[in-house]
Amino acid sequence: MTLNANNGDVIKVNRGLYSHFGVYVKASNTMIHYTGETGPNDFNGVVRETSLEEFLNGSEKFSVCSFPATPQEFIASIMSRNSYRGNKFLRFVQLLRVMTANYHLYSGDETVARARSRIGQGGYNLALNNCEHFAVWCKTGVKDSSQVDNVLEALAKLFT
Repeated sequence: MTLNANNGDVIKVNRGLYSHFGVYVKASNTMIHYTGETGPNDFNGVVRETSLEEFLNGSEKFSVCSFPATPQEFIASIMSRNSYRGNKFLRFVQLLRVMTANYHLYSGDETVARARSRIGQGGYNLALNNCEHFAVWCKTGVKDSSQVDNVLEALAKLFT
């Protein structure tokens, strides 16, 4: 199987309760992403370059992610994504992250080079350094995870 995607595109695959993200390498039809050292069911995550099939892990639901062209559009997209329902601390954290963002939309080749520079890196953390953080950083220079934000939003709703 090959993807209808460009080199350096960030691919999102639906895994049921969560989505998994990686960077597509068109020349070799591979993906660079956080995964276990022995495969997708090993949760000791390191950045690896794997086959597209291993990345998809049997899923047929995937998409190519799009990103804002400018830092201003990125900030607007982050700020509109979550309201945190009046939770001032979470809103402050969100604003701080946006204000310190160094957003740049990298080309496909640059994105792949950034991803390859991290191969072998461990340090996977579900909340602070997951596969989405990694893939979005490769493409934009900003560690961002809408999935983590969605969890924070849900928790904020429970406690407000």
